[in-house]
Amino acid sequence: MPEKSFQPLHERMREDIINGVLAEGSWLKTHDLARRYQVSTNPIREALHQLSGEGFVIIHRNRGARVRTLDEAFVRNIFDIRALIEPYLASLFVEQATDEDLAAMEKVQLRIEERPEDQIKLDRLDDAFHGIMYDRHFNQEALAIRQRHSEVVRGLARRYPVSPARRLAMIEEHRAIMDAVARHDVKATQEIVEKHARAAERNLIQRMRQAGLPRAWAGE
Repeated sequence: MPEKSFQPLHERMREDIINGVLAEGSWLKTHDLARRYQVSTNPIREALHQLSGEGFVIIHRNRGARVRTLDEAFVRNIFDIRALIEPYLASLFVEQATDEDLAAMEKVQLRIEERPEDQIKLDRLDDAFHGIMYDRHFNQEALAIRQRHSEVVRGLARRYPVSPARRLAMIEEHRAIMDAVARHDVKATQEIVEKHARAAERNLIQRMRQAGLPRAWAGE
């Protein structure tokens, strides 16, 4: 049996959305999905709710579920929120960061600097780097929003992989963040984190456009 069958159902469905097997904008019929994935309808409903929470699916009351169109406007909305949330989450960490925290960041950063070609591995390392900064924050709602948006961004990064130039820029930005954290400079860290988010936004949108995303989807 293929390894993919051992994945949780919502992960298999997410992968099919990212790969275009479940097309953007398409309606997701519970019974059709149950046949496709060879499960009953209850797991399908649970998976759809999880994917809705992650931002990949929109559930319309009394109408069913639809694959979200992951267009430029949606990406901009996500990064507008991240550019606000991440500096806020970073502030508490900077005030409390220990030598052990900095050592943990350094360990992850060195692995990032190996510049793995595997986009999934790179995404996991990047998430681990930022997780050191954010995951201990008391505001669970803010963390949940960030996590939900991160799932979407990671999915898009797999469809539109990060360029070598962006990998190098990401390394420099991470080093600047670490330097500011080591100085316990809250303001500098917040500014760098915001610029880091905006740079990721610009790069992702550029890659989407290069892949032929219609501008009209972004309301242009």
